[in-house]
Amino acid sequence: MSILRRIEKTLDERLRGIFGRSGSGPGSSEAIELYREALDQIAARATVGVRGDRVFPFDRIRIELKADTPERKSMLDALFAPDPMAGDVRATLVEAGVAIPAALAIAIDYPENPAVELRVLCEKAAAAPIPASTARPLVPMRLVTLAGASSIPDFLMDRAHISIGRVDEVPDSLGRAIRRNDLFFPEADAEANASVSRAHAHIRFEPSTGEWRIYDDGSSLGTSIFREGRRIDVPAHAARGVTLRAGDEIYLGQARLRFEAPVS
Repeated sequence: MSILRRIEKTLDERLRGIFGRSGSGPGSSEAIELYREALDQIAARATVGVRGDRVFPFDRIRIELKADTPERKSMLDALFAPDPMAGDVRATLVEAGVAIPAALAIAIDYPENPAVELRVLCEKAAAAPIPASTARPLVPMRLVTLAGASSIPDFLMDRAHISIGRVDEVPDSLGRAIRRNDLFFPEADAEANASVSRAHAHIRFEPSTGEWRIYDDGSSLGTSIFREGRRIDVPAHAARGVTLRAGDEIYLGQARLRFEAPVS
């Protein structure tokens, strides 16, 4: 029996626990589609490891769901039970030939005012908190667009996390927004913009070191930095990313940015 067929059989059994012998009820088909969509999104986060094998570089998965009524929450609780779902995730990844971490934790959450029906967040286990006495203050920087046409040609980086892509909002297969880019490159505005992936990269400030680091989010044409005439590739989904220095030129496909200190 294929993994998909086995999962469908398991989901049917869980629904029978709610609705009895019929195994169906209002919204049950949609809930099953959400479950499949979650598995698809998780499998899509696999990447190529250093030895050329496919790996899942995360050990924590948080799934946020929208539950408008107690009845819907009961249904989703039954379908998205963390322990059985962890088994389904592992089986899905193994069938796809993806190496998985030894420890893989799944958490289900129901935000108060969710913007979408389903949101899947894949993360590395959080490091130990940084003592307040050693945390570095955020140092604002700028991203100046050199090639391509961005939404903000001179972008002030005054927040700790900056998402970059081709569109302002990235939808899932059902058209629901799952990511918002702070800086984006509308495809129709310049030829180079088409080389930027919808969810291309993000830049994050690290308070433990006072550094800005750039991360590739699995882009199609890659992310790289030119520094003093030397190219530095940013590996896709790398846990540490690459440190940025003032004057670095960032290539997102064919689009290009310069990382600069703000004008005083």
